[in-house]
Amino acid sequence: MRLLAALLLAGSLAAPLCADEPKADAKPNQVPYRLTDTQHVLVRIKINGKGPYNFIVDTGCPVLIVSTPIAKKAGLEVEKNWAMLDTLEFEGGLVQKKVKARIEVPFQLEGMNGMGLAGVELHGLLGYSVLAKYKMEFDFTRDQLKWKPLAFDPPPPVPIGIKGGAGGMEIMAGLVKLMTFLSGLKPGDPAVPRGFLGFEMDEKDSAVTVGAVLAKGPAAAAGLQTGDRIQEIDGVKIESIADVRRKASRLLPGQVWSVQVQRGDEQRELKITAGKGL
Repeated sequence: MRLLAALLLAGSLAAPLCADEPKADAKPNQVPYRLTDTQHVLVRIKINGKGPYNFIVDTGCPVLIVSTPIAKKAGLEVEKNWAMLDTLEFEGGLVQKKVKARIEVPFQLEGMNGMGLAGVELHGLLGYSVLAKYKMEFDFTRDQLKWKPLAFDPPPPVPIGIKGGAGGMEIMAGLVKLMTFLSGLKPGDPAVPRGFLGFEMDEKDSAVTVGAVLAKGPAAAAGLQTGDRIQEIDGVKIESIADVRRKASRLLPGQVWSVQVQRGDEQRELKITAGKGL
């Protein structure tokens, strides 16, 4: 998706990302994603601790764009269609602080949401000013993207005025509204938080073991312990971390997992009730 807007990032594409090495102590982060019905890469983020919200990864967009309704929900102070986010938190753990965002509803999102094309409600676009901070690896055979922080600070967005208004963009927005009305399609469903379990995993020789358990998390409350080998979840045999993640991608808050684990010479069945996560 390419953003047709009256915003350009002056000189942004002139700085090749490959010229910047990853931070010396930086480790790759695994960022969960999904492909929308329109085959766009969607990741979930929190803004100032509120969310989660659905954002499209758009390398053709120069800035971070947050839709106007979401800016209101997040309590952002907007001035001349711009706002400063205290925190931008990606599912998977990456966090950016003091991020400048453009507040508007691009006609692309308005049209896709109005016609329900993506299958979910979309809340904004992640553009160059955010994405340029990472060395990104896209592998669509996996359920997570590998993002490694770079020692690079992209230049700030510079608005460039267009005499006479947006012109073509306004026309396109009007056409999209008309198409939405004529099609009779309904908007996508609102964002639903994922279920949260609160444990980490290790994998070796087709065996998945618990690497760490978050204190006071759902897994800890169910009695899961570090070193437990996960054998089955809801009767499905587990042979890899990917098996667990596939099931977790459909897990909703309040749902209960029946987890069969091997602990030493003993087998146990634990009931883990998912909490509310990103």
